[in-house]
Amino acid sequence: MRYWLLVLNEDEYAEQQAYEVEAVEPSGAVPEGAGDGDEVALAGPEGVFALGEFDGSAIAYRRRLEEPEKTAESAAAGEGWTSLTPDAWEDLVRALPTPERRRDWLVTLSMPIEAVDKAEAVRQFWSYIRSLGPKELPTFVAPYGREIEGTAFLLGAEHEQDPEE
Repeated sequence: MRYWLLVLNEDEYAEQQAYEVEAVEPSGAVPEGAGDGDEVALAGPEGVFALGEFDGSAIAYRRRLEEPEKTAESAAAGEGWTSLTPDAWEDLVRALPTPERRRDWLVTLSMPIEAVDKAEAVRQFWSYIRSLGPKELPTFVAPYGREIEGTAFLLGAEHEQDPEE
């Protein structure tokens, strides 16, 4: 088994933060010697955001972090692939926060839509969703049962919703 760090470019990173997918297909060539079962730390511009393993030509997610974590390995690496020694891999994994247990969240999205009837309003709603997408359309998330603690998210990251900002 080998260990790798893959630093994604900003666009690939934003795409991974926006959608729930089971695997990432790296845009560049897979490094020679990489094979099924090899462990991979995925990083973006702000640090490591997930751990996964090679599965064919894709990297299957095993764990995502709530916030990207700058590690010595991710800070030193440029965009693309870096081979890691077993000791460097252990250091990287130890530097990551302890995983939290899963819990329920309330995620909402609402917008006013002017339409002739309910059916047209729903069609327009889904058209707006598709055209705006996660780069422009904020959603609100709160722990289930504690909706007052809700915060706005855009592209999978907390986002200020002050109209003056």
